[in-house]
Amino acid sequence: MADIQRQFETFIDTIKLSEEETTLREKREAVLNALDRGLKRDFAKKNQTPPRYKHFNQGSYSLKTGIKPVDDGSDYDIDVGIVFAVDPDTYQDDPGIIKRWVRDALDGHTDDIRIKTPCVTVTYKAGYHVDLAVYAKSDMDISGELSLSWGKEFASEQSWQTNNPGELKRQIQETFGETERKQFRRVLRALKRWRDLTYKNATGHAAPVGVGLTIAGLTMFKPQVDIFNDTQDDRLATEVFVRNLLNAFRDLCWSEKDQKYGRRLEVKVPFAPHSDVFARINNNNMAKLEGYLKNLLANLEAARDAEKNTVACKHMRVSFGEDFPEGDDDQEDTTENSKRHPAVWVPPHTSG
Repeated sequence: MADIQRQFETFIDTIKLSEEETTLREKREAVLNALDRGLKRDFAKKNQTPPRYKHFNQGSYSLKTGIKPVDDGSDYDIDVGIVFAVDPDTYQDDPGIIKRWVRDALDGHTDDIRIKTPCVTVTYKAGYHVDLAVYAKSDMDISGELSLSWGKEFASEQSWQTNNPGELKRQIQETFGETERKQFRRVLRALKRWRDLTYKNATGHAAPVGVGLTIAGLTMFKPQVDIFNDTQDDRLATEVFVRNLLNAFRDLCWSEKDQKYGRRLEVKVPFAPHSDVFARINNNNMAKLEGYLKNLLANLEAARDAEKNTVACKHMRVSFGEDFPEGDDDQEDTTENSKRHPAVWVPPHTSG
C-alpha cells in the first residue's frame, strides 16, 4: 500500500486560500470602507443618522476551508456578514430594506452590485466577488441567532430568515480536536477542488455547495489520526467521508425543487435555519452527484490499493487534478505527519 500523505499535504498547500492573503484583505476592507462612506452619504441626504452596524467574517473565509479558483474563468469568493443595530420587527413588511441600504451605499464602487436571495454580491473585474450577508439584531450580538434579510430585490416573497452564522464554526471546534480539525479542513478543501473540476461547465445549483459539504462533515467525517504514532491518513479520511455521503442517499425523498419524490442526499442544518443544505439540487442533478461520488470513491480506493506511490498519485490526479503531485517511488519517508503505521480505522457512519 503506497503512502501518499506527503503528496496530499502538498496538494492542499497548493490549492488552499488563506484568509490572511493580502488581496483578500484589501478587497474586504475596500468594500467595508465604501459601505461606511455610502451609508453616511445616503442617510445625510435624508437628515438622518445612519444605523450602527458591525461586520464579521463567515463562510469558508472564516472556517479556513477556502481554495483558489481552478482557472482564470472562476473568481475568488469572500463572505462577510453585516449586522445592523435595528429591530427586524420594525421592517416586518419590508425585510429587503437593509439589503437596499447596502446596495445603494455601494453604488459606483464597482460596475456589478446585485441583490441576491441570501446576500448582496459585489463583483470586481479582477476576478473577486464579495458576498455580504445582511442581518438585523438590535444589540448586534453575533454569538447567537440573527435575522437574515432573505429574498431577491423584486421577489414576490421576501422574509426574515432566522440564522446562526457562528454556530457551524463552534460545532466544528466542539466536535473535533485541533489535529482532527486540520485534517477536516484539508479533506474539505480537497473535496471542493474535486467539485470545482467535476462541475466546471455545470449550470447554477447543480453542484453541492461548500457549506453543505462542511455541515455533512459534522457527522460523516471520521478523523483518521493515529495519536500514538503522530500520523495521519488524509486519503483514508476522504474515502470514509465519501462513502458515508453515498450511504446517506435515500429513495422516495421529497424534492422542493422538482415538487416530486426522488433518490436524494438530504443533510439538515443542525441549527437555525434547519434547512436541507442540498435542497437546491434537483433530482436529475442529484442522480449525477451520486454517480460522481461513486467515481471519486473508486479512484480513492484504487489509490489505496496501489503498490507504488506514483500509481496511487495517478489515481488521485484523475479526481483532484494536476495540482495533486505525480509522486515519487523513491521518496524517503521523513514527513512528520506521514503514515508510518496504518491510521486507526473508523467504520463508515450510515445515517438512518
